[in-house]
Amino acid sequence: MSDLPPLPSEKLLIDHLASSTRSSLASAIVMSPGRGQAANALVAAFPNSKVTSWFVDLHRAERAREVTSEDVHVICQPDLPDTTWELALLPVLKTGEAEMNRDLIHQSWQRLTIGGELIAAVNSPKDTWLLNQLQALGPKVRCHDHATGRVYSVRKSSETFKPKNFDAEFTHRVDDRILTVHSRPSVFSHRSVDRAAAAMIRHAPIPEGSTVLELGCGNGAVAMAAAMRSKTGHAYAVDCNSRAVQCTERAAAQNQIKNLTAIVNHDGELPNVPPCDIALLNPPYYGDFRIAEHFMVTAAKKLRSGGEAYVITKQTDRYLEYDWWPLEMTDRKTAQSYDLLRFTRE
Repeated sequence: MSDLPPLPSEKLLIDHLASSTRSSLASAIVMSPGRGQAANALVAAFPNSKVTSWFVDLHRAERAREVTSEDVHVICQPDLPDTTWELALLPVLKTGEAEMNRDLIHQSWQRLTIGGELIAAVNSPKDTWLLNQLQALGPKVRCHDHATGRVYSVRKSSETFKPKNFDAEFTHRVDDRILTVHSRPSVFSHRSVDRAAAAMIRHAPIPEGSTVLELGCGNGAVAMAAAMRSKTGHAYAVDCNSRAVQCTERAAAQNQIKNLTAIVNHDGELPNVPPCDIALLNPPYYGDFRIAEHFMVTAAKKLRSGGEAYVITKQTDRYLEYDWWPLEMTDRKTAQSYDLLRFTRE
């Protein structure tokens, strides 16, 4: 893991720092979509500086700790700390989430000291999108072109910029109730209940009194429906994204759903979750299957004997390739354009 190279946009920042004429640095924050190696470059160049490496995702934060200097403060929380810095570094992937990057630009700019500098890089030599976002801040943006992308720097001269709030709130119906859902950039299915989650809500049975575990809760819509239907039971909503847990907690409070606990977790070790009757899994059905594997292994650990895991997927064939013992597939049915798979624990 220590040999993992930085992402292309973060490498651009590291190289830019190496050629910088900056002579001192008191404080800085790095907002990396990767492992945050730029933070190591900062503390190496400025040993007495206070450097924070921020992540919204606990899995990424824990992986970053494996490669980060002890002099860097690695944190995982929904928002940037409410403090000020002289320098903010933002590596942007050209395939990254636009609203999340805009949110981080606005938050970091708001927290810079007057005279502080925001340096952002993108792995796109012909970028205009990131440039436009930085130009909207007001001051002149300096552009440094490279073969693999662009590095921009902008220095804060006033507090006149008004940051935008990118949070969303919307409603959807569950049985005879209209539930309010909260969402933020980086949370799965931002601004909507995705179709797979809607199919899970519609078709997965939740008996009254059930203890329910949802893995990868996103905005919390499925977990809230499960808690509501379990009535005297309890629902546990788990996600590695700290904003997802924050949104779930906010929505549960607004909807007065008291039998729901949201947990930030990335490794499946859930000592405070009791043996469960039902597990609800809506893993990504594109790209890497390791998240689905992680969800299934965690469900097997947390379900009681006879408990059931429901998986909503378009990758049924992948699930048939594995031996999921002590889980056994006991049902498969079509749920809208998805398959709803039921696994029963021995």
